[in-house]
Amino acid sequence: MFSHIRVLLIEDNPGDARLVKEMLSETERIHLTKWINTLEEGLRFLLEQSVDAVILDLGLPDQSGLGVIRQITEKVPQLPVVVLTGNRDHELALQALNEGAQDFLFKDSLTAPFLERSIRHAIERQHLVTKLKATTHELDQANRSIKATQSQMLQQEKMASIGQLAAGVAHEINNPVGFIKSNLGSLSKYQQRLAEFIAVQDLALTENNPDKAGESRRKLKIDLLLEDIPDLIQESLQGMERIQTIVQDLKSFSRADNKEPVPADLNTCLTNTIQIAWNEIKYRSTLLREFGDLPQVYCFPNQLNQVFLNLLVNAAQAIEEQGEITVRTWHAGDDVFISVSDTGTGIPPENLEKIFDPFFTTKPAGKGTGLGLSISYDIIRKHGGELRVDSTPGRGTTFTIQLPVNSTLTERKES
Repeated sequence: MFSHIRVLLIEDNPGDARLVKEMLSETERIHLTKWINTLEEGLRFLLEQSVDAVILDLGLPDQSGLGVIRQITEKVPQLPVVVLTGNRDHELALQALNEGAQDFLFKDSLTAPFLERSIRHAIERQHLVTKLKATTHELDQANRSIKATQSQMLQQEKMASIGQLAAGVAHEINNPVGFIKSNLGSLSKYQQRLAEFIAVQDLALTENNPDKAGESRRKLKIDLLLEDIPDLIQESLQGMERIQTIVQDLKSFSRADNKEPVPADLNTCLTNTIQIAWNEIKYRSTLLREFGDLPQVYCFPNQLNQVFLNLLVNAAQAIEEQGEITVRTWHAGDDVFISVSDTGTGIPPENLEKIFDPFFTTKPAGKGTGLGLSISYDIIRKHGGELRVDSTPGRGTTFTIQLPVNSTLTERKES
């Protein structure tokens, strides 16, 4: 690295320049490439020629002070700068180093060995600074890549959760679709009877035969039909509202969050997520809701919905036959709390420390990716909260989320 060091001297005092030249001639490998006495000429030289370091006076004819350093470091940012001055101002020395100089020497105490050591150390330090900047840039790029990958994994896990629940959601939609279809079939038959009854009425009016119209009304059961039609329509409308709610909940759950956090009602978020997981829950357990009054929480609601879904589905799958799932919310101090408890099989003590590890799962193949709880843990931590677990084998498990009402989110604009 130091086989031959080329140095530029920018100094307006001929006597000082001659002294520096003599000192450098005493060294083995440091060569004074050129002596220049103005900043303008020095900058022009640096843009045209390559040197390993520059020795710089702060009092030049065309500019003086710290701006001299600034101009050189801006034009040639990786060039080591050694300041040489007759001004014994230690505060100025610190300011010069902050501006990018690698060393600050006083002319009245300069020696050849000291000057040589200063130039070598300046080159070493500048090399380390350049390397550090490159490493910092690489780390920043890697961090951005990791965040992009985490965001992608978050969305993939969300879609995987929906995929696992697809059959249940389809069943929840098929139920109202089934009775709507049946009701429409009945309404179609009723329409045919009404058309037939109207035709008979027209004929009875033409023949002036009211008995014929009455007989047709009884035969076609028009009164029963008119009584049944409003119920069929009302039931069908309710079925359509149910389908609309499921589809809306799915759309809300599956879409990506905004880049900025928003205030959200977590009781509403839980209610919507329960609708998504309902088919997974209802055949295994009784769901108890104990919702307290909560203030709105500043958050990414769809990310929290994913956490709630993971906990609800895990609770349902932990129950082998029939049990209970209890969802509680409450508010204490500056925090809100959400707990999901089940009366399932519980978690063995040896697994408790590993359940938040990526890809750790005790579920059979096809039942989970092993990412749900790991992603949930990360989401809660990014919201400035905590996700805790308490479990007793054979009795059940409780997951508790603690979130600050006004959280300092770690993934705002930089995400």
